[in-house]
Amino acid sequence: MRHYLLRWWHDDSGALLSFEWILLATILVLALVVGLKSVQQAVLNEFEDLANAIGNINTTYLYKGVVGCCASVGGSEFSDGAARTYDIDTCEGQRTVNRLGGACDE
Repeated sequence: MRHYLLRWWHDDSGALLSFEWILLATILVLALVVGLKSVQQAVLNEFEDLANAIGNINTTYLYKGVVGCCASVGGSEFSDGAARTYDIDTCEGQRTVNRLGGACDE
């Protein structure tokens, strides 16, 4: 075994080729890191857009009652109230509530 390790240690053939492979691998890893960072930012932007869209959903509805020959049904209404939009980066305007229903800073 020692003979094979010494032979491998003194063998210089392919040294230039291995340097080229290391250089190529380094360039590929750096490009991969930069590319993944761009993908991460794009995914975060999409999630932020999705969160804003969900936060802006208006659930207000109204339907009037119906009267037929022998029966009638009353209508119903719900008003969502003021728009609840929050800045995701600063959480400005958001009221945090604890388990008991009170504000967390109380």
